[in-house]
Amino acid sequence: MDQAQKMTKEEFIEKVSKRNISEDDALNKLAEELYHYEKKYKMRSEVFFKIIVGTPAEDTPDFLTWASCYRSYFRLFQSKFSIKSVAYAF
Repeated sequence: MDQAQKMTKEEFIEKVSKRNISEDDALNKLAEELYHYEKKYKMRSEVFFKIIVGTPAEDTPDFLTWASCYRSYFRLFQSKFSIKSVAYAF
């Protein structure tokens, strides 16, 4: 994705809150951000979240953003693939 297509976090949040972005697009954007942190810190988000959350290191700006992104991704993923939606698929 080139710079012209990137949106700021504020724009992303506004689009999601106004429902101007699909769940799939939101999941993809969050996954891209998670990948960025995973590559930067050479650690999977799930491992990072278990290790860092609740420790003083969590207050590091990058780690706060990463944890927030992971929570958002996880919640959106859960809501998209809730038990109800999976049950209706069959």
